[in-house]
Amino acid sequence: MKSCIVVYDGINILSFAKIYDIFARCGIEFVVVGFRCDAADEIGIRLPMHTSSESLYGYDIVAIPGGKGAEIWADDGIFLSWMKSSAESKYIISLDNGDKILDGANLNGHKFNSDEAMIEWIKNKA
Repeated sequence: MKSCIVVYDGINILSFAKIYDIFARCGIEFVVVGFRCDAADEIGIRLPMHTSSESLYGYDIVAIPGGKGAEIWADDGIFLSWMKSSAESKYIISLDNGDKILDGANLNGHKFNSDEAMIEWIKNKA
């Protein structure tokens, strides 16, 4: 499955790491993608990404971690338009308050408040 984790300014590094770990443990290959060419977490740690600004069309799984920035990006029309390019993805998932972005883009997806619930769901789907 072609999968990605979305990063954005204000992402929570722990939320990102949880999804990263879940994908790795479940054997899901993925790339890290962003709307812009760089992103920093809530305290300024820069996160590397494989691609930026490219459409999310064609990914089977799109994962959105939470973070303080989620509420800001959930109101950014250009960012949300980019996120909507994932609408045809088989699975769009969010962890923690990443669901703010999911809701802001009006995307149908699965919302998780714990990594344990996400692990169980992925084991049954992926």
